[in-house]
Amino acid sequence: VDFTGEMAEKRGFLETIEVSLERASLPLRAAEAMFFVASISVLVGVAAFVLSGSLLVALLGLGFALMVPKALLDMKVRARQKKFVAQLPDMLALLAGTLKAGYSITQAFEAVSKEVEEPMGKELRRVVTEHRLGRSLEDALDATAERMGSDDFAWTVMAIKIQREVGGNLAELLLTVADTMTQRERLRRDVNSLTAEGRVSAFILGLLPPGLGVVMYVMNRDYISSLFTPGLGYFMIGAALVAMVVGFVWMKKIITIEV
Repeated sequence: VDFTGEMAEKRGFLETIEVSLERASLPLRAAEAMFFVASISVLVGVAAFVLSGSLLVALLGLGFALMVPKALLDMKVRARQKKFVAQLPDMLALLAGTLKAGYSITQAFEAVSKEVEEPMGKELRRVVTEHRLGRSLEDALDATAERMGSDDFAWTVMAIKIQREVGGNLAELLLTVADTMTQRERLRRDVNSLTAEGRVSAFILGLLPPGLGVVMYVMNRDYISSLFTPGLGYFMIGAALVAMVVGFVWMKKIITIEV
């Protein structure tokens, strides 16, 4: 594990994976995660080679085993961040109500952290803990916004900073921010509905070539096995994979609309 961590740290992978694990709230060190993934990937590659006798199949199995954990980690991070953003308007409304009841901003965050569900509750409890240990409230909130990758929460932190510098009714300001977020979320849902057909089309077109390849391999192995030969066969497979990736990225950019 230590050797894996040293190699990853030299190549800059360790910090990136550490951030992703923290965003996913997984109790695992980056070096440990990389060691487990590398070990499992090697086992998958060896098993694929033993079962198929093909070096290409072994390399494909190795690459697949390396990519799947990262993809699953990214999915967990996105799901957690999405849930965090969805909780923001209700959290801000609850925070505003707590402030109106006479609580200080720190007491309000502590009270709200006990009421809201994860991941918002856990992140707010972390903010309160860091503040008690001597970190400024603004810095702790900024770290949360960066960790969760939330522009909406960053705007909330900015609103709190401005209010603490110039004064004003923070509760009313937070309610205004919450209403703005609700309107933006409604707009996001409308955009997602309008682009749903394009996303489904991109998904089907992306799966169609490899799906047809698998069907042909099962139904007529001799016909497609000519591709799995050194030289022109490998070149055609590589060119097809590159074209598929380029096409998928292109379609994704077309149907992705930032709100």
